[in-house]
Amino acid sequence: MHGHEAELLNTTFLMLSAIGCGLVLKLVKQPPLVGYILAGLFIGPSGMGLIDYSAEISSLAELGIILLLFIIGMELSVKAFLTVVRPAVIATMAQIMCSILLAFLVSFYFSWSGPQILLVGFILTLSSTAVALMVLDQLGLLRAHVGQLTVGVLVAQDIAVVPMLVFAGAGAGMLAEWPLLVTRIGLAVTVLGVLLFWIARTARLRLPFGQGLEDNIELSVLLGLGLCFMAASLTGFMGLSPVFGAFCAGLAISHTNLRKPILEATHPLQSLLIVIFFVSIGLLVDLNYVSTHWGVILLVTVAVLCLKTILGWVLLYVGGEPAGRALVSSLIIPQIGEFSFVLTTTGVSSGIFISEEADFLLAVIAASLFVSPIWTTVLHYLVVRSKIHLVGEPQTPSNLPT
Repeated sequence: MHGHEAELLNTTFLMLSAIGCGLVLKLVKQPPLVGYILAGLFIGPSGMGLIDYSAEISSLAELGIILLLFIIGMELSVKAFLTVVRPAVIATMAQIMCSILLAFLVSFYFSWSGPQILLVGFILTLSSTAVALMVLDQLGLLRAHVGQLTVGVLVAQDIAVVPMLVFAGAGAGMLAEWPLLVTRIGLAVTVLGVLLFWIARTARLRLPFGQGLEDNIELSVLLGLGLCFMAASLTGFMGLSPVFGAFCAGLAISHTNLRKPILEATHPLQSLLIVIFFVSIGLLVDLNYVSTHWGVILLVTVAVLCLKTILGWVLLYVGGEPAGRALVSSLIIPQIGEFSFVLTTTGVSSGIFISEEADFLLAVIAASLFVSPIWTTVLHYLVVRSKIHLVGEPQTPSNLPT
């Protein structure tokens, strides 16, 4: 233990601040993850200066994201996703293209390079799964068709994260080596497609030792982490993102009788590491930069929320959804998501972004998460008051917004 007192003290500050801020945000009916980011801001280098963003925290945060994709893969219901796959995929692909176009137009002001334009477009595309699910649950829409549609869009975005991370990790010289980059992305998409096709067309596998894991949580944790990290390491060595391997491992396990014991055993560990991930984001946000550029950050954040709401509404409507349902879904997912943080930090590590550009992007992403739940509640109330109904939804207390 000797010599590690400072690390233990930092961990204590991190956990206590995360608990305190998370509880406060939960009491005011906001996502606890926003509180975790605030905790990082308060105790970080630009706040009280109690904790720096260290290599240890970075490693734990990366493990949290790997486990998050692993669990998302296990929780994904492919058959349920296929019921809304058409509008979800159309909306996601079109939003990627529109976001890249928007980044291209803005690049004339910021003088962004080609890789920067593409990566900013990817960052703007993604929405927060954690915030959206909380809002759906609060409004009683999680099991309604509009909830399934929204979750379908989020799943399509989570799948799209995989090639995005491959792109972000390729570095600033990616366009000069585009054949290798296209090969890697093509390989990732092919593996995902084969997995989804196999799951959709075959019966769930019953492995002989699955029953034994249900009675032993230690073996469940070890097997789950072993498979997750083995797949992550394999895809990392192949030049793909480690989270891609974790997601594929989760998808494969979801189609076996190992799903339940491994999911129940690894979920608490993943939750702990995700807390560290969001606190680490707060540690990265430079409050001095925010205080100097708060006007621009606020303006860009509001513009992003407006544009993503309108764009999502139009794209889902064009994809075949009724106008009311498409609008409600688009009101729930206008924020920039947690994986956009990962894309930003990966872009810095690979040399696509410099520190000042990353400071701006991190501040906008964090601001969108802070504002989004309030934005969604207010706009959703206005939609209901203006008599725009969820076309195709039975108007019952179980799915009407409150």
